[in-house]
Order: sequence, then structure tokens, then C-alpha cells
Amino acid sequence: MNTNDALWLCLNFPLLPVEVFCRQESSPVVVITRQRVSFMNQPARIIGIMPGSSMSTAYTISDHVVSFERDEDKELRRLEHLAQWAYQFTPCVSLAPPQNLILEISGCLKLFRGLANLKKSIHDRLSAQGYTVTMGVNGTPQAALCSATAALNDNIGDVRESLAEVAVQELHVDDVIIEKLNQMGINRCRQLLALPTDGLNRRFGEGFTNYLDRLTGVCPDPRRFITDKPAFASEITFLTDVSDLNSLLFPIKRLLGELHDFLRSRQLQVNQFTLRLAHRSHAAQQLTITLANPENNPDIFLMLTQLKLTRIRDMPEVDCISLHSVHFSEPGGPSVDLFHDTRFQQKDGKTNSKAEATRAVTLLNMMAARLGQDSCFGLSLANDHRPELAWKTVSLQNRNHWYADVSRDNARPAYLLATPSMLQTRDNSPYLSGKLTLLQGPERIDFGWGDHKEVNRDYYIARHPCGAIYWVYHHAANNQWYLHGIFS
Repeated sequence: MNTNDALWLCLNFPLLPVEVFCRQESSPVVVITRQRVSFMNQPARIIGIMPGSSMSTAYTISDHVVSFERDEDKELRRLEHLAQWAYQFTPCVSLAPPQNLILEISGCLKLFRGLANLKKSIHDRLSAQGYTVTMGVNGTPQAALCSATAALNDNIGDVRESLAEVAVQELHVDDVIIEKLNQMGINRCRQLLALPTDGLNRRFGEGFTNYLDRLTGVCPDPRRFITDKPAFASEITFLTDVSDLNSLLFPIKRLLGELHDFLRSRQLQVNQFTLRLAHRSHAAQQLTITLANPENNPDIFLMLTQLKLTRIRDMPEVDCISLHSVHFSEPGGPSVDLFHDTRFQQKDGKTNSKAEATRAVTLLNMMAARLGQDSCFGLSLANDHRPELAWKTVSLQNRNHWYADVSRDNARPAYLLATPSMLQTRDNSPYLSGKLTLLQGPERIDFGWGDHKEVNRDYYIARHPCGAIYWVYHHAANNQWYLHGIFS
């Protein structure tokens, strides 16, 4: 991509270290590094806690201060979650840790009816989730990053001109370089960009001049974008331990709402997600909710999660909950005939009620959540000619159905005996309280030599004198007749 034709938007999350632990929280929360305050939310700033203050000072100002050590792994996971969220606006989303996302937006401005509408949509949706964001727009990724951190106006023109009055402290380079530039009297990018490249190379090395070239668009700045494979992961860390599991329903509802928004933005549905309850002093608990059919209904998600929560008995405290999902599918509409819901609709006797189908799936989901995933299953054909092995159970999770390539012309009974029953023989014919009349057959089934369970049978459809229809076979090895099934 030609950087001169691209437009880049940087999302800067200045309070991400705090918002990893709490969003939409009114307590004066701070994050400390080496006993010094490094980040704080707005309530902490209002009461006078400032970056660089000691924790003793913070506690003196307010006895409601809650502090955390930074967790950079959690911050990166949250940034990755936000990158997946931002995919709804453009497929070109790049991470710029520790607190920035860079989006290439030139291809989506028409869709969102201009830059202003796009920025407003992003800002409003992030604010609703409890995130603080500043945005910068410029012609290169590095310039957009500087625009966001320095709070510059949007620039869709000359990059060098837009950065002219930016302080060199806003450049994303080593602090040693910034200090040397200040010692030289270079305080603004206008002064820095006017210096000859050869001199900068000799004093600061090619790495710095290469950064300036990428900053101003002289050379390309290739970005690694996130994959288009969807993945959802979000978590909430509590300020205080939660001992009542019913109190988790509100934060769980918030996480499920985020999942719903993620699915809606990607036009996807989910058939499985995992809720993880953790505490620093206890083993984590995982609740996996599997749905009978893919769905994107937060009310159904919450109902099934509540049923799962009732099965937890050995989780006395929780300080963090997280939600994960990687099992997605595209929504599919119901198959109906051309004249559905008209007086010309096909009268085939089948029930096509969407409400009835929804009720059946909901009941299945509730049973699986209450009784356990293995308690509910379906049936499928199996790739085996032996009647007793020609079917299998299918779990809701795997859905490993088997479909025959060709239809069977030979009839099969609805009821199959678990173990074939030996019949009496009279005049070389099967007998069951009366002579059975063979109506159709033989159908030879000779199979199973691969797993040492070989069968060699000749199957017949037979009629009893009372009119009942049976499925019987003759076993040549012992010259015996057996009853294997009964037709309805």
C-alpha cells in the first residue's frame, strides 16, 4: 500500500493500565510502579492524586484509594481484545503496544459517511464500554500515533507540516535521544526535520533516521494487521473479592453484552463460549456453555450461564471473571418454500413454526446446562453396514453427523433388537408362534472383517400370520434364523 494514499487513525488508551482492573468505576483507583503512582482514573485525579506521587501521599489524600501493581500481560490481552473489536470498522487493524491501536481507514470513510462520523461512532461505543480514548489522524502510522498522544487536530494533508510544532518529547524514540536533542536546543519537530540526515545518522544512528523517514512518509512503514479469524476474549477484575456468586450476574451480563456486540459487528453467531472464574488463592473454575444451535441472543446466554452457576459449590471467592470464545459460524436463514406464509403455501403436513423450533432448542439448551453436556445428544447414521453399528450418538458440540452418499433401497425397521433373538426352525423356515412368510430378500450383509467382528447374514422381510412384519436373517455358519427388527 502506498503510504501517500493511505489515511491512518490511532486509538490511544491513556488509562488502559487502570481500565484493565476497573471500568466505569467511581472509586479513586491508581496503578503503582515501584511505590509511585503511574496511572489513575478520573476520580483519583479530581481529588488531587498526580502521577509520580508516593502511595503514602495518595493514602493521605483519601482513605478510599485502591491500588494495583501493573500487569502488562493483562494490558496486552485487553489491547488484543480491543483490536478484535475495532475490526468492525476496518480490516486493517495493527497493534502498537502498550496502549495504542493503529487503523488504516481510507477504505472505510465512505461507508461511515466521513471521518467525523467514524470517529464519533468509535468514541461513543468505547465510552459505553468504560474506555477512555484519544484519537489522532494523519498520513502515516507513526504520525497518527504522535497526533493521538500530542492531541493534534486531524491532518489529511502534508505530514511534515502537521508535525512542525510537536514537541520532540512526543516522538516514540528512546529517552536518551530526546535528552540529547534537548541539549542541542532541538525542542520542536520543525527544528529536527530541518537537520541534515547525514548529521543525524552520525550522532544518533540509522535507526533514528529510519524512524523519521517512516514518520514523514519518505519510506513505507509496513504494519502487521490482526488476522481476520475471529476470537473473543474479555475479562473483568474486581476491586474487592466477591463471595456471593449471584453478585456476579451483573458483570457477567456486561461481558455477554460485549460478546453480543462483537458477534453483531462481525455478523456471526456462537455455539460455545467459556466463562472462567478466578481467584489468586483458589483454583480457577471454567464453565463451558454449548448451545444446540448457533445463536447471538444475550438473554439466552445469560439464562444458560445462570443455570451453570448453580452447579458451582467449591468457589468461595472470585476476584476476576473472563469470557472466551473461538467457536463461531455465519448465520443462516430458515429454508421455506416460495409461497411461505401465503394461502399458496405447500400443504405437506410438516411443522415449520419458528416459535416451536425455538422452544425445542431452548429446552435442549437448558437441559444441557442443568444436567451436563453429556446428558443431551442426537443420533446419526454411521458408516457401517452392520445394522447394530449403523448408528451413533452425536454430541451438541462436535456435530459429527455422517451422511450417506446414496440412498438405501432396502427397507429398515424402526425398532431394532439390542441383541438378535434366535428363532425356531421348521421345514428350514423361521417360526415364531407360527410360520413366518418371507416377503422380500435375501439382502446379503457381509462386513466387519477389518475389526474382527465379521458378520455374514442374509436378511429377509417376513410376515407373521397375525399380520406383523419382521426383519429376520439366516446365519449360514450355524444354519439358524434370527429376529433382528420389527417394522411399525
